[in-house]
Amino acid sequence: MEIKEAIIKKGEWLLDALKRIGYDLIPTNTILDKTLTGLGATHSEIHSKRNSIIIEPNVTVILGKLNNNENLEAVYEKCTPYNIKKYLQMDIPYKKILCTPESFHKIRKAAEELRINIYKEYFCLFDECEKVTQDIDYRRKIAQPIYDFFKFENKAFVSATPLPMTHKEFERQKFQKIKIKPEYDYKKDLELIVTNSYYKRLKKVLDGMKDSKCVCIFFNVTDGINEIIENLGITDYKIFCSQKSVDKLMKKGISKAHSMIDYPLAKYNFFTCRFYSGLDIVLRKCKPDIIMLTDFSSANWTMIDPFTEAIQIQGRFRKTKKNDNVTYNSLTHISTINPEMRIRSKEELDIRIHQFIDDYNILKERHDKEIDYIRKEAIFDDMKGLKYQELIDEKGEINSFSIDNLYNEERVKSYYISAQTLYQAYKDTGFFNVTLNDVTECVGDDDIRKLNTTKQAIERRKILVQLLDKIHNDFENGRISFEDKDSYIKLLGEQTDAQYTINTYMKIGKVGIENAQYQKEKIDKAINQYEKEQAEILRFSPEVKKAIYEEFEMNVYINKNEIKNTLQAIYDEYGIKFKVKQDTIKDYYDTDNSGSINGGSYKLTAFKFSLVDF
Repeated sequence: MEIKEAIIKKGEWLLDALKRIGYDLIPTNTILDKTLTGLGATHSEIHSKRNSIIIEPNVTVILGKLNNNENLEAVYEKCTPYNIKKYLQMDIPYKKILCTPESFHKIRKAAEELRINIYKEYFCLFDECEKVTQDIDYRRKIAQPIYDFFKFENKAFVSATPLPMTHKEFERQKFQKIKIKPEYDYKKDLELIVTNSYYKRLKKVLDGMKDSKCVCIFFNVTDGINEIIENLGITDYKIFCSQKSVDKLMKKGISKAHSMIDYPLAKYNFFTCRFYSGLDIVLRKCKPDIIMLTDFSSANWTMIDPFTEAIQIQGRFRKTKKNDNVTYNSLTHISTINPEMRIRSKEELDIRIHQFIDDYNILKERHDKEIDYIRKEAIFDDMKGLKYQELIDEKGEINSFSIDNLYNEERVKSYYISAQTLYQAYKDTGFFNVTLNDVTECVGDDDIRKLNTTKQAIERRKILVQLLDKIHNDFENGRISFEDKDSYIKLLGEQTDAQYTINTYMKIGKVGIENAQYQKEKIDKAINQYEKEQAEILRFSPEVKKAIYEEFEMNVYINKNEIKNTLQAIYDEYGIKFKVKQDTIKDYYDTDNSGSINGGSYKLTAFKFSLVDF
């Protein structure tokens, strides 16, 4: 794909940059990488002298555009065919239709009934195009307009953060990529806080913003938002999320939830992912403090992509003053990490995808050959449950955006395995001046919470062993003191049923517990074997040999039971788990035996060990 660069200077708009390379409008067959948000791509298309269909990621964005423009038609779930037809027949110079991906089919149907060839008469602009790749795993219909999109004679994809796309039509139709290159420093300051005490750190950050007039928090879990509000006692707030989530929150007694932007904003405002891109938020009287949240204990899908979502989030806020390019006070990302997260390589994904296809084809061949109706139906039901079904579109063809989604998901996951990988990702965007504040504790509040919310005994042992091993390694490497080590182990010991695993770890270590597969029966056997081995070592330690030598008088007959009891007392004193027998003394002394009705006696004639040892 040919790549062109267009310089943009400070204070200029998108069309200013495009004119430098010979375009008065957004050109056709183009993937337009704006680099910066708020350059006026959709604005320029809305005011262009041509008919336009602009596909926006969600209704919120569309309604935001309607507020500032006349003669626009919004097509989304509630829109009726009558309204669309009426608009298409209006006598206005240039028609401008904004629609969601899922409702594009309504435009197509209305145009067909009116015998209007939209593919020739309209320019199609697919805005925030990375959302197709990012959202298709849970929003299958977002890619529905793709077949139609490629039928348009004039069309373009646009975003400040486009992702790589593998659809064959981009190559076949010879798409070009235009990269907007700012001729000035546009980097934004960002503080990245990595923690394993999520609520404690969030509270500390919010305490530092108590004088802020407006805090905007981006977090993609409504249950998690509700938990923050309750845990931190927040009262002056608004939540912006989908209508489905609004209804869900209403049932919990939360009335301050909205599916559309609602002014004025509260002191604390929570936004889910539908508000991450496209939407313009204008705060004329104040600048917000922005917080982005990632919490793996809430959900994996709270991960924020530094290359797309973080850039889009900070770009939601528009200028409060004409010449003020700084649209917010601060930008902070508070994140937990997951070092145990499995990251699949491209090669692994390639193999998995081909296996999904092979499995489907095997069943399809059996289905097509089967003549028995019941068997045929059963095979078809199996086919519907295959992973392959998630990778095909409504025409039964491989959906390239679903494939792209799989690779994209692994890319983002790879950033969240450590503080350093996430920090490096932010640096690699080239968009942020990022400051890393790694406040990860050896054992954090999140670790304790995870331990106490895990119900299965084996999984709890795994978590405990990981934490104990971390404590051990941090101490060995000088990252924590001996007092810290004891304090952390004591903290773990206070948790329900934790002491057993702690005692076990102290004896057989992580490897021993792993070899026992974290199963109590196997662990008990391993401990018994360990104690036997330890007993053999301790029985012949210099200290114990010295104690035995000093306890017994030699060359006199001593009752066997007395010897046995004395030797057992020495073992108990030194913590040796070994059951003494009457002849155990022979492990230490040469003896003469004397029989008697009381069990006999031993005369200890020679000590078997060198006195030099002790």
